[in-house]
Amino acid sequence: MNKKDFWITNISNRNVCLRDLALTVKANSHANLLDSKHYHYTLEQLEKSVESGSIFRKQDKIKIRKVLPDHLQRRISVSTDPLDKVRKPLYSKVQIVEQKFDELIEPEEAQAEDIADIIAGLDEDQEDL
Repeated sequence: MNKKDFWITNISNRNVCLRDLALTVKANSHANLLDSKHYHYTLEQLEKSVESGSIFRKQDKIKIRKVLPDHLQRRISVSTDPLDKVRKPLYSKVQIVEQKFDELIEPEEAQAEDIADIIAGLDEDQEDL
C-alpha cells in the first residue's frame, strides 16, 4: 500500500455510515480515503478508526484493501497522435455515405427568386391575383 493510499471497500449492498469519519460509503463501492482531492483525513485518524472506531465496528461490511481494486488497475493508453482515434476507433467502424438527390436540389436562380419574393413581401398566392 502506498503512503498516499488507504483503500476501503463496502462489500455490503447497503450504504455504511462511518460516524467517526463523518462519511457514508455507498453500497458496493470503494474509496481511497487519503485522496486529497476528495477527502481530508490524516493517516492517524484512519488508523484510529481501524483500531477502535467505525471501521473496526463495521469490519463485516467495510474491508481495508492493500492494493487498488482490479478494475482501477487497468491502464488506458493515451496517444499523442491526434489522428490515432480516427485510425483506431474505440467502437465499430461505420461508413458514412452522403447521398445527393438531384430532385431535391433547387437551381440557384430559383432560390434567388424565392429570396427576392420574401424580401419584397410577395406571397405565391398573391402572384396569381
